[in-house]
Amino acid sequence: MTVAHETDRDDQALALMRRAHELIPRGEWEGASAALEQAAALHEAAGRAYDRARCLQLAATLRRSAGDAVNARLLADRAATAAPQDQQLAISIAAEQAETAFAESRYRDAVSAWSRAIGQAREAGLKADGLSAMLRRRAAARVSAGEVEPALRDYDEAFRLLESSRGRETAGFVRTEQADLLFQYGHADHAALVLDAIDAGSGPHLLAEMSVMRARLARAAGRIDDAIECASRAREAALEAIAPVSYFAASVELAEGYAARLDRTNSYGALATAWATLSDVLGEGVARSWVEPVLICYQIQWGEQAFLEAKRNYEARRRAARDAKAE
Repeated sequence: MTVAHETDRDDQALALMRRAHELIPRGEWEGASAALEQAAALHEAAGRAYDRARCLQLAATLRRSAGDAVNARLLADRAATAAPQDQQLAISIAAEQAETAFAESRYRDAVSAWSRAIGQAREAGLKADGLSAMLRRRAAARVSAGEVEPALRDYDEAFRLLESSRGRETAGFVRTEQADLLFQYGHADHAALVLDAIDAGSGPHLLAEMSVMRARLARAAGRIDDAIECASRAREAALEAIAPVSYFAASVELAEGYAARLDRTNSYGALATAWATLSDVLGEGVARSWVEPVLICYQIQWGEQAFLEAKRNYEARRRAARDAKAE
């Protein structure tokens, strides 16, 4: 091949990679993946093993994000075969193989891939944040595979890593994530024990997250009054911490608690209040995008008339409170 042809090929590969970079922020993941796959073929022809493997790995991630787990697996496996002796790239490819396996419900394959990635990460001296994240992803695969005790050990190590690098308060969020994972897979007792182990003197943001989880556990157990109390405490703590996501989660839990008690006026009110508060912090558009879908779900569940009655009752109560305050 002449120098001119080689230059043309290299220019094509670069143009395809730039095209993928333009498509990704627009959510056009299939098109971006196709561009990277074409770039990988050009890199292979040029004998650039690293660039080929990197393009294939990124294409696999995009295919998985677009819901095409089968092609994501094929691309990730090709990347693993093509990869040179580069430790960081090997970690990225193994992580993608793990995520693809998880997406296909091949949980034990995901555990194996995460174990490879974690072993390589330890050798590479990966920082605490990165290693902690990988351990937690392996834990999720292990819980999905029914391997609860090994998952708990992974979370223990993830907590210790963050505790040593970021402090106990930050590491506490690993525990609320752990409790949520255990709860999702039907291990409510384990989840409660995890929450009990978090420091009682935590700051308001962590307290909000803990209280949201306690509200979920209480509601699942039929202890509705406790659920409402925990959700109210979570909302107050989130306000103090100025933590919008935690505040929204607490408001949804509060609405769910009232709905379980058939108190639809307060259920609607919890979300209406959340909409107003989040609008002040994040803007009307973001607040609407978060709260409105939840209100629509209640409108469908309760029926149009019952929903409108709850709304009217809440608004009448607010007017009465304003009038009383004005007197």
